[in-house]
Amino acid sequence: MNRVPFKTVKIFSLFLIFILIWLHISCDGIKNPFLEKLDNKEHGNIPPETYFFIFFNTDTTYGQDTTWISDQAVITKDTVISSLDTTASRQKIYWWGEDQDGEVIGYYYQWSYMTEPAFTVAEAGTFYVPIRQKYDRFEFFVQAVDNDSMIDPSPARMSFPVYNSNPNIDFRLNSNPSAPAGHPNVTAVTFPHRTFIWDATDPDGNETIVAIHWALDDTSSWHVINKENNYLTDQVTITSDNCLVEGYHKFFVKAVDIAGAQSKTIMFPDSLDDEVPNRWYVQEARGSVLLVNDYAQDQSEYHVQSFYEDILQEVVADTYSVWEIGSTTNNLQNSLPYTSTDIEAYLGYFDKVIWFAHLGSPHISEAGLSITKYVKNGGKIFITNGNEEIPDTTWTFTNIDSVYRLNPGGRLLPGIDINAHFGDNEELNNALTLNNDQLIGNRVSALVAGNEEGVDDIYTMQHPDSTSVSVPYLGTPSVCVRYKPSYIEGMSIYFSLPLHYCNGYNNVKDLLDHILNVEFK
Repeated sequence: MNRVPFKTVKIFSLFLIFILIWLHISCDGIKNPFLEKLDNKEHGNIPPETYFFIFFNTDTTYGQDTTWISDQAVITKDTVISSLDTTASRQKIYWWGEDQDGEVIGYYYQWSYMTEPAFTVAEAGTFYVPIRQKYDRFEFFVQAVDNDSMIDPSPARMSFPVYNSNPNIDFRLNSNPSAPAGHPNVTAVTFPHRTFIWDATDPDGNETIVAIHWALDDTSSWHVINKENNYLTDQVTITSDNCLVEGYHKFFVKAVDIAGAQSKTIMFPDSLDDEVPNRWYVQEARGSVLLVNDYAQDQSEYHVQSFYEDILQEVVADTYSVWEIGSTTNNLQNSLPYTSTDIEAYLGYFDKVIWFAHLGSPHISEAGLSITKYVKNGGKIFITNGNEEIPDTTWTFTNIDSVYRLNPGGRLLPGIDINAHFGDNEELNNALTLNNDQLIGNRVSALVAGNEEGVDDIYTMQHPDSTSVSVPYLGTPSVCVRYKPSYIEGMSIYFSLPLHYCNGYNNVKDLLDHILNVEFK
């Protein structure tokens, strides 16, 4: 291997040192950018900058200082957006701030209709501008505030041309009776107490709805319900005080917003709507006795209703009224009223009520609280319910501790006595003892009365040892409870058999006469 002579290396090293010394001397006057001295002069606090982030339609025209973010969103700084499409009075706006020498701690915002700005730490807000005409323009300003209390001197601002939208109104779902499918040419019948309920909305915000206008029969004159204390009702009850007299009627209602824009007018009944009855008839409350037909299967031939009406025509001194409660399978247009206030009013027209139900789905539980108020206010009611039904918490119109099946197999043969217990009057009890003259072919309930003063059993089943037919029960179970505690004015009697099947001794008329004119005196 050849080695470089030491003399050659020495000469090369001296040459390299010479070159470095020369470069140092030659470049001494060149300014080094990496060694530039910092300016010792202090700068003041730099105010923050404020920006918007807003969604608009793609055909909107924007002014300068606007940056596209996507097809339908823009960021803007210190600009008024021009030629903006008209928008709704409900505005959703986003904003944020940036600070070069600190941090943003909040924002002042102000609409052109506000007398002074409001402070917030939020970076978005939903606003309802108070439009009071068909078209108006509103400006919005936002200023960021930094941690040194500096405020953006040039607030981000935007102008909103606002077009007022008409409100909408519809009747609350199921608040009006329905018509049988494909058969709207039927009549809904009520007493002169009818509550209408609606849902009114507005694309500009429901807060902009300020009034409801309604009319009965004649739309040349409207009743006005104004918003009060920032509250606008969603219902109205029409009675005889509002000229709801016997006859056919039609109800109209519409919503009005703060700018005077009106919704469409909706009505009941509506001949163009095949889902509701075509007619609404109001019947006057006649007499002091109400017969309630809660047996929808009877509301075609009316055999059971006729049974009771024949009796009432003999035992009621004056006249009486009939209320039919339909079901989803029959007489649908006369289903139970939607509001309890209407049910309470129907019962409240009368001093005494006979309510019968058998088979199907009676409405005693649905009307339970209304019946309770009726009894508490002094009303007197007799209910014969030939169904196996378990009382629920709404049955506070009586005091039944529990129930059980009287006939577990669903059969109760004819020829069984139902013994009366109206006090110690043996002659009366013998006269009012019933006998089922027909087979009861569905399950019915035996009753266990509650342990309370004023609650007693007034009908019990004949003991199996003395019956001429086989019975499916033991002992003498109760089938009728009388409820008349001293702390209420009214009274109720609940009978758990179909009374029209218990006329073997032809004395149901005597029983109803006794109930209406003695018990309910």
